[in-house]
Amino acid sequence: MVKKFGFGKESRIRENKLIKKIYNKGFFYRGEFVYVHFLPVDEKKFSIRLERGIKGGLERNRLRRRLREIVRTSNPSLRNGLYIVSGRKSALMENYDTIKNDFGKICDKEDLWLKQ
Repeated sequence: MVKKFGFGKESRIRENKLIKKIYNKGFFYRGEFVYVHFLPVDEKKFSIRLERGIKGGLERNRLRRRLREIVRTSNPSLRNGLYIVSGRKSALMENYDTIKNDFGKICDKEDLWLKQ
């Protein structure tokens, strides 16, 4: 059973080979708190990554949960493709809405939303 707004295993990028392909052949978009790597394909899958050097499990996991929730709620409105959403160290001190707005700005600027 596929959830409408879920972020289950079927919607995650898990293969290292595929992740390297996105980094090498995809498009890179930089925000203030988030980086997005995008490769247009027929399916829609996501991977959540964090910058190196984020110490402390509490902060690291909180940021990961926030990014996962942003991707989960934005999923129906995004174009098909493979996405790697990377959180930056600067996002640790920001709240959820600020990070979500940054992700939205990237999607607006780079035309990652579905055409309505």
